[in-house]
Amino acid sequence: MLCLGAVISVAVGCGGPTAQVSGHARFDDGSPIKGAVRSIIFVPTDDTTAEVRQSASGSIADDGSFTLVRRKAGDGVYKGKYAVTFMILKDPKAGGLLVPEKYTFRDDTPFTVEVTGDRDDLLFELEKP
Repeated sequence: MLCLGAVISVAVGCGGPTAQVSGHARFDDGSPIKGAVRSIIFVPTDDTTAEVRQSASGSIADDGSFTLVRRKAGDGVYKGKYAVTFMILKDPKAGGLLVPEKYTFRDDTPFTVEVTGDRDDLLFELEKP
């Protein structure tokens, strides 16, 4: 019985390899991000410590809120370092990028995040094109 208690304590204490991540994105003048496609993508960096190198993404709602998932709601993000990219398009078929191109590539984005645990306070402010 004592051994089982120790195992449970360790499992709860480390929090597992994933975290729940959410926040808001908007333009740097405070205006909401508009577009038919509004996605935020966390892409593992070359120096990430993530146990599994897997991207996570989420749709940006009308109010700017987002929640990241790997495959399905609630599965979280592997803890590690990520480049934060965005795909904001005028039309899902025709395209029409509505943010500066630098936000769409891992190596060009000015945003990086180290996920070490659950986060619900992230805020990204993007320049308008």
